[in-house]
Amino acid sequence: MSTASKITFGASLLAAGGAFLFINYSQGLERQALRQGPIKDAARLEAKHQQQELSKKQLFNDAEHREQQELREKLIKIQPLSDEIIRGVDKKKMLDRVEDSVLDKEVESDQAKIL
Repeated sequence: MSTASKITFGASLLAAGGAFLFINYSQGLERQALRQGPIKDAARLEAKHQQQELSKKQLFNDAEHREQQELREKLIKIQPLSDEIIRGVDKKKMLDRVEDSVLDKEVESDQAKIL
């Protein structure tokens, strides 16, 4: 065999081997992609279901918020809120109130004695 025919034969063997390896590699990738298809579909459907569930929760929360706002406005009309902040029982104020009520009772009893 001549040198040119040996080079041509070797190049054709390399080309055939390269084509064979490339085809097997690409088929393996396609198989993996096909196997991932149902998994990706399931994940996509699950995400869609969760998104729908989330939107249902959001709608429910919005409706409940509106109801609470309406109830708050109704109750404010009945009993207006004051700006006073109550921070527990103030003993001094409580004693003052008790003393005032005791004094009021004494005044009432004195008035009753006078009449």
